[in-house]
Amino acid sequence: MLLKKKEEKKDNLSDTGAMPSQEASSKVKIQDGKPCEKILTIEVGKERILEEYEVFYKSIAPRAKVPGFRPGKVPRDVLVMHYEKNANDSVLETLLSESLPNALREKNLRPLATPEIQDIQFSKEKLIYKAHIEIRPKIKLSRVTGLAAKKEKAEVKPEDVEKMLKQTQEMHAQYKAVEGRAAKMGDFVISDYVCTVEGKEMEKRNDDWIELKGDEYLKGFSSQLVDVNVGEEKDVLIDFPQDTADKKVAGKKAVFKVKVKEIKEKILPALDDEFVKGIGEYKDLNSLKEKIKNDLEKRAIEEKEAAFEKELLNELIKNNKMDIPNGLLHRRAEYLMDQSRQQFLSQGGVDEIFDKEKEKMRKEFEHEAGRQIQLAFLLDEIAETQGIKAEESELKQKYENLSQRYRQSVEVIAKYYQEHKEARESLLDQVRNEKVIEFLKQNAKISR
Repeated sequence: MLLKKKEEKKDNLSDTGAMPSQEASSKVKIQDGKPCEKILTIEVGKERILEEYEVFYKSIAPRAKVPGFRPGKVPRDVLVMHYEKNANDSVLETLLSESLPNALREKNLRPLATPEIQDIQFSKEKLIYKAHIEIRPKIKLSRVTGLAAKKEKAEVKPEDVEKMLKQTQEMHAQYKAVEGRAAKMGDFVISDYVCTVEGKEMEKRNDDWIELKGDEYLKGFSSQLVDVNVGEEKDVLIDFPQDTADKKVAGKKAVFKVKVKEIKEKILPALDDEFVKGIGEYKDLNSLKEKIKNDLEKRAIEEKEAAFEKELLNELIKNNKMDIPNGLLHRRAEYLMDQSRQQFLSQGGVDEIFDKEKEKMRKEFEHEAGRQIQLAFLLDEIAETQGIKAEESELKQKYENLSQRYRQSVEVIAKYYQEHKEARESLLDQVRNEKVIEFLKQNAKISR
């Protein structure tokens, strides 16, 4: 979960007057700030400040090193002269770390993030500062039952089965070295090549498999390699598309200096009973087709269910408006952007290209971050109002599911979650949210 709901006393949240805190020497005022924000003005009195200075000097006196004096024998006024800055820093840090938690407890505030401290005024007479507190939004559920969403029927067509059968055939293809002829469409040309753009080397590869085909990203590449022979060198001239990810080459002419090392022909196995028996525990071709059909039906059901659930949750958001904490929105959007960057880099992208495009994508990340945050709050609120909780028995079922997924024993999975409190809390939230979503589905208006 992005967040956990904490109890807040509404009377205290709306209080805008000064009230004595638990520490008699402190005063706390509270006021509304931006949406989902409270601003605390905290004042610490002279008596508490001087008390902390006394604590500091007493602690430093036995070990203070001042020229001309033995440790423990430094007069107080000399000690102050040499350690005043250290004292100021130490006292301020102590008072801030003490007074802020006290103020939060007094006002029954549960920050969603570390409070931001501003406008510090500090002297030996008093300490005054402001703390900006990001809090959970007030949620008033308007509509959670009777939400309308479309649920399409999962269907698998004969051509879908044939397509998967063809892919299975392709996976078991063999590649035979070509002898006595030149390359033709459908062959694989194994080659070394160097790509240059405007005379500059952009890419170099060895033993690269190039499939000769008509449908390709670099139009005309394959056709220029038709009729080449093993040992031949050929310059392939192409124009990079304007939408090429690497802007250094987008829309520019390139030369691929290709040296053909080998030509291979793809040979597909016959789709018959003998082939099927060799790739798995199948009696005949029909049994493989039945397995493919069942798998496709299962996937189709899952996809339609996921689409129905997404539409239902979008309806939930649409019918239950709320303010979103700005800080939480920013942090979540940055997290999603970082995840996208890592995925982009893992697929061969470079930081420079991502950085050029990220500002264009920022609105998308913020939109998705806002959606996730709203769902987290709404599911949390519905769970509380409907009394939906995760039971221990359901957690055990999760352990069994995770055991199968990660191929670990149930005992190993259970031990991990018992030893990692945050992970266990997250899993409990997941179970509870699944129950809330099931509640929404059971009370939805479903159209076909």
